[in-house]
Amino acid sequence: MAGGTSSSEERLLVAAIDFGTAYSRYAFSFRSDYLLDPLKIEVNHWTGNGSQTMSPKAPSSVLLNPDKTFKSFGYTAEEEYSNLVETGQHQDWYFFKKIKMRLLYREKISRTDIIEDECGKPMLGLTIISMIIRYFKNDLFKRLEQRGMPLRDQDILWVLTVPAIWSDAAKQFTKEAAEKAGIKSDDVMLVSEPEAAALYCRFQNMKNISNAKDDSNLAKKTKMLVVDMGEGTTDISVIAIKGEKEIHIVERACGGAFGGVYINEKFIQWLEDVFGKEILKKFKTEHRSDYMLLIENFENKKRLIDPSTDKQICFQIPSSLKSMAENLWEYSIQDRFKQMEINAVQVKGRGKLFFPSSFLLENFINPIGKNVFEKLQHIISKHGDIDCVLAVGGLAQSLGVVSEIRKYVKDIPVYVPFDSSLAVVCGALLYGHENNIIKARVCPYSYGIQTMRPFIDGKDDETKKVIQEGKTWCKHSFRALYKAGDLVKLGDVSSYNLKESFEDENRKHKRFKPIRCVLFTSKEKNVRYVTDEGCKEHGTIDIDVPGDGFPIHYKCTVELEFAGTEIIARLKDEKGTKTIRLEFMT
Repeated sequence: MAGGTSSSEERLLVAAIDFGTAYSRYAFSFRSDYLLDPLKIEVNHWTGNGSQTMSPKAPSSVLLNPDKTFKSFGYTAEEEYSNLVETGQHQDWYFFKKIKMRLLYREKISRTDIIEDECGKPMLGLTIISMIIRYFKNDLFKRLEQRGMPLRDQDILWVLTVPAIWSDAAKQFTKEAAEKAGIKSDDVMLVSEPEAAALYCRFQNMKNISNAKDDSNLAKKTKMLVVDMGEGTTDISVIAIKGEKEIHIVERACGGAFGGVYINEKFIQWLEDVFGKEILKKFKTEHRSDYMLLIENFENKKRLIDPSTDKQICFQIPSSLKSMAENLWEYSIQDRFKQMEINAVQVKGRGKLFFPSSFLLENFINPIGKNVFEKLQHIISKHGDIDCVLAVGGLAQSLGVVSEIRKYVKDIPVYVPFDSSLAVVCGALLYGHENNIIKARVCPYSYGIQTMRPFIDGKDDETKKVIQEGKTWCKHSFRALYKAGDLVKLGDVSSYNLKESFEDENRKHKRFKPIRCVLFTSKEKNVRYVTDEGCKEHGTIDIDVPGDGFPIHYKCTVELEFAGTEIIARLKDEKGTKTIRLEFMT
């Protein structure tokens, strides 16, 4: 099975975790329910921020005790930490947020990578993420026990969502965090976020889709562009629907750092310009609860941006911030806006600000989103047969963002599910139940290994020429396993044969050391040498030493399977076939 995970048919329940930069969600469904109704899904809900309203998402924030043990997660963590800050007792505690964005978007990722908490205290990132996954795991088991349905670990298949633009190292990091949280490797699989969203939306009747004008089903579309706009990134993928149970991913995932978090940060920068950095810092420390409500208020208000009417958006400045600033300025907030010539924003009594939708778009959304929107436009021009654009993720709930997308895709209809923020986590569940539905994926890079091959006079670089045992060889040659842009079908493998001789006296000692092969990648389709510009070491494949060492003359075949969310390696030799380790982290 692709991904090396045991079949979901053997499980009683599938659980999915959508661990986001700003917010996280989890959901589950029983195998028996899925077979009758795939959309019979239970999404966990939380309460928080003093509100009695249930929410299907919780902040991706975690609070640790002074002894570095887990204390709380989500709204509870934020409320408890706010109380500690406002009473000046927070210095010995550990509070982390925006963990995913700060840890897993790096070019190189290591198990020893450190993440600092709000006060600069360090912790291992792997430990923090594993604590969050363990929290979700324990919470699910507690809910099941409360219903009188205690399940065993082996009864549950876990599915973790990952951005399509993530590296193999980030995916490996995530799986190892799950293992550290007590979930065995065979009990967890990964799914790309836009793929999950597409799986969920293909079940949706058009009456559940914003801007739909008929009562058909999205599954009747043959090719759709999926824009997954989360809190940290936007992923863009093109999905071809080949049949009821066959989907192909036909465009290399792309996107960028455009998400709700970056829009919020742009707004915070604006507040710092208006009120001053020191005032805002003082406000955040002394009135942290008010500060967090301020950001949450903006989070909700930005969804109301409507450029079609230039709708005025009312935003309330907390009285604690207003009085703090006016006391330090010794003049009113109205005078401050006049002094700074912020004429587009109206200031009313009690700190009410009225923003035109156009002001919010021009200052907070478009400067960040322009690069991603242009990538979207490029993909549309590349594929002339896209039926529709599917916008999902929390940011898809913003009318202003969706209106900008429509400008770039022109006549292609843009659909937004009413529950767009849940499309990824619900789709991840569907993938867990039936992960073989995605039959093919476009290879994002050229993958290959370094080999020695016969030197070709007139074609090969003279600096690559090596003479061994009377033969002329070309060193540093790139032996392609897959090429960038290749459509790789589920179950397809690429293999290479390996021969090692330990007969020579100088090599005999190597019989008792692992054989290591380096995997290289390049964005280019045609790569000649591993030293070509843009060709990088991507990972390593280690063949472990047998108990009695390798035979004097050792032969084997290494198979690599690329069609799944993860790359799988298998070793075939005289002792049989087994899965071997791929190492992507430094």
